[in-house]
Amino acid sequence: MQRYTGRCLCGMSHFSVNIENLDVYACHCTTCQKWSGGIAMYLETAGAPAVEQGSIAPSHFSSSARGERWFCPGCGCPLWYELTTTERYFVPWTLLELSEDERRRLVLAAEIYTETQPAFWRLTGQYARFSGTEIEAMDKSCSLTA
Repeated sequence: MQRYTGRCLCGMSHFSVNIENLDVYACHCTTCQKWSGGIAMYLETAGAPAVEQGSIAPSHFSSSARGERWFCPGCGCPLWYELTTTERYFVPWTLLELSEDERRRLVLAAEIYTETQPAFWRLTGQYARFSGTEIEAMDKSCSLTA
């Protein structure tokens, strides 16, 4: 497990997370599309993100019955998504301070909510693909990959 720090766009919000692996999950749900402006790409954290000392406290809102979205109150940058039903956390990998070697080791593990993926967004490679119904059924047992 590795500890990483992350920062928002304006630098007012900074946090740290523990990451067990560099598996990226690409979410195509319509809420993530609105929140990210496209495909939201997350790493799952091992536990809740920790707001660093001297950082502004992040704001959050319930975006659905299943989760809350945390963001910087200064610039509005998305910080993490909390799946409240299973207390799991997902952070956009782009916010983390990764080395070049770590960036090269990022692996697309799965695309989720593929039924709402626009036809012009096509990622390539061999990885799992799940509909919203499939991923929500897996979330109940805390398993994201098959």
